[in-house]
Amino acid sequence: MALIACGKKREAPRAGDDAGKNVGNVIGDAGAGSAIPATDARIDPKEAVAQFDKACIAGDFEACRNLGVMYTEGIGVTADPRRATALFAQACNGGNLAACNHVALALAEGMGTEKDVAKAIELYTKACDGGYALACRNVGLMLRDGRGVPADLARAETLLGKACTGGAPFACTNAGDLDKALATKPGEAKDARYRQMLERYKQGCEAGDPSACRSIGISYLEGVGLPKSTGAGAVWLARACERDDVIACRVIGAMTLQGIGVKQDVARGRELLQRACDRKDAEACGVLKASGGSAGDSPAGAVRDAGPTNGPTASDAALPGATPRE
Repeated sequence: MALIACGKKREAPRAGDDAGKNVGNVIGDAGAGSAIPATDARIDPKEAVAQFDKACIAGDFEACRNLGVMYTEGIGVTADPRRATALFAQACNGGNLAACNHVALALAEGMGTEKDVAKAIELYTKACDGGYALACRNVGLMLRDGRGVPADLARAETLLGKACTGGAPFACTNAGDLDKALATKPGEAKDARYRQMLERYKQGCEAGDPSACRSIGISYLEGVGLPKSTGAGAVWLARACERDDVIACRVIGAMTLQGIGVKQDVARGRELLQRACDRKDAEACGVLKASGGSAGDSPAGAVRDAGPTNGPTASDAALPGATPRE
């Protein structure tokens, strides 16, 4: 079996990757200065809304931001993008940099407000300059991809590197992806670029981003910046799969099924492919069925590339016959 690298997906900037302060944790870990004790994870969402609202009125801007998150996701209230954006703007005006990041996202995407990319860049930059690493990542992605603004790879590289150093989720992988792309440009010091790419991927992997671990595995399979090695690739892909990276599970599952880079183990290969198939990876479902597994029909809404929904994808690995994706 041969593995081929497919194109990259473009990652839209996001507001809620700030660990411990996004939607899922807003009640149990509301952040410093919030209205609700971080130890009380059992509070009713409606009560949380009431407490955040009271604290926001009293001038607690982190409470305003958390209340905005709840209105964004419809937790304890009916989802209301306009109300959410207004709350984020109130908190941002009070100096809450995370809230400025939320407002920038709303402006960039036109969520709950009129779309204004120039203003979004301004607010992302304000938050980034203030030390909010996730905003550095978000504006870096916009400049990398030319999303609403002219592409500026030099500035994007600086911002993604800053975000990576600052610990923004997935930023190191984004920076590594950019290094990989720049390595092919005329006049670039290819070897140095690839070394930096791998360093970024390793930083991301160690920081807990499974797609970064997968990117190292793909680099070994492709022989990009590293000597080609299916065995070494399998190690990194297995590590990514253990952390629930769907694409990695698909690829290492297919490798295990056929004994490429690892000892052949049909049962284990099917198990890994089933894991990816259960996460709506259509290619994994197809390979599983072709192997005589019991995947059944591909899940409704299955996508050809079901990589982490909250993270970047580097080179996606697919099976023979897979159509490269832009």
